[in-house]
Amino acid sequence: MTKALQEAIDRLQQMSEDRQDSLARLLLHEIEEDEKWSRSTAANAAKLKTFVDEVLEANQRGEYDFDTAIEFN
Repeated sequence: MTKALQEAIDRLQQMSEDRQDSLARLLLHEIEEDEKWSRSTAANAAKLKTFVDEVLEANQRGEYDFDTAIEFN
């Protein structure tokens, strides 16, 4: 177990049972979402690579401009 996880557990143990349950449900939800993302990414790795390759090739041909296509606010 990492130091950070141990610290989180130590702090959780000091909280009320209701708060512990609430935060545990939140953590379990996040773990489930992470697992879904991992499965989806693994299942679609070839599609994602093809898409990225197509965008990079279009950019090299001057058909796609990253500087104007993506705006960060």
